[in-house]
Amino acid sequence: MLLARKRVAGKDPWKAKAWYTIYAPDMFEKKEIGETISDKPEKVLGRKIETNMKELTGDMKKSHIKLIFRVKEVTGENAYTEFFRQELSRSYLRSQIRRRNSKVDSIFNIKTKDGYNLRASTSAILTTRILTSQKKAIREIINQELTSISTNNDFAQFLDEVTSGKMSSEIYKKARKIYPLKRVEVTKIKLIDKPKVKEAA
Repeated sequence: MLLARKRVAGKDPWKAKAWYTIYAPDMFEKKEIGETISDKPEKVLGRKIETNMKELTGDMKKSHIKLIFRVKEVTGENAYTEFFRQELSRSYLRSQIRRRNSKVDSIFNIKTKDGYNLRASTSAILTTRILTSQKKAIREIINQELTSISTNNDFAQFLDEVTSGKMSSEIYKKARKIYPLKRVEVTKIKLIDKPKVKEAA
């Protein structure tokens, strides 16, 4: 039988909690991106926070690029994060597709030069429907370009290629040789695994 817990008169549970300031990863200059509350610092670890490139850079044209960070370290009342996921907003993706358009969606596992394992989702948007063989050829080119860019760049450089639009532009230039595409978008990048820190001997 469950017993009701006695309420202690005059005790405010909020007073035992503290606010923690959350900061973006180093690659975004540890910009302050929010706050969270907790009664213990260890409970803050692993929490996720969503922001966007407009908030981080001030560029209004990048408000559709969402970034999800995860708290990896708490020092005092400061919570420091690491990259967890990047994705384009659904409203932005819907706006890119018109009636009679078709798209080729793909998912690839890639690895950066410094050992970060990532899962990349892409979408090639076309003005009409195409053959299965053409879809396959487009996917192969996208895979080749993603692999080439990831193996030649560390994680921070790779993410910059994605958020700046350079990667989509390079993939588009190559893939349009198969079929005149409307555009190519890297719709999502998710961190699968990061390199383990070597312990000192």
